[in-house]
Amino acid sequence: MARCVLAGIVITYALVVLQTTVGSRLAVAGATPDLLLVWTVCIGLLSGPRLGMVVGFASGALEGSLLQTLIGPLAISKGLSGFGAGIISTKLFRENWLVPGIAAALLTLVNDAVFLALSTTRAGWGDAARTIGLRTIYHAVLAPVAFAAVSRARRAMAGPRAEVT
Repeated sequence: MARCVLAGIVITYALVVLQTTVGSRLAVAGATPDLLLVWTVCIGLLSGPRLGMVVGFASGALEGSLLQTLIGPLAISKGLSGFGAGIISTKLFRENWLVPGIAAALLTLVNDAVFLALSTTRAGWGDAARTIGLRTIYHAVLAPVAFAAVSRARRAMAGPRAEVT
């Protein structure tokens, strides 16, 4: 379990650095993926609401600290998204390949709405509808692939029956 926690911290930090440095180059039709949100959804689906919330909150706080802005809204929105992914995992059969995509799409809408509601800059509301819609589709396509990779890596590190809580 210690290896999983250490690997999770390293992956989270690597994704934060990737997101804040070259994330804009991954844009499709003007919408950039939120790699940390996809990571948070994967962890929430695999490990439940509590760990999903912790990973989401830490990811958002770390991203905000590297960007030096909006630490609170990023941490709260990603924390709620991780919690939501954990709740979804208790209600649905998470191994179905549609569940990560649907969860990522739904939680992208929740994450972006909460972030926009909490952020002090209201300039983002005008273009938000288009970018949120595109990002939702982007995450719905990206999440099943990421979920499969995270699930396989977790199984390889912790074994098939390990529960990380």
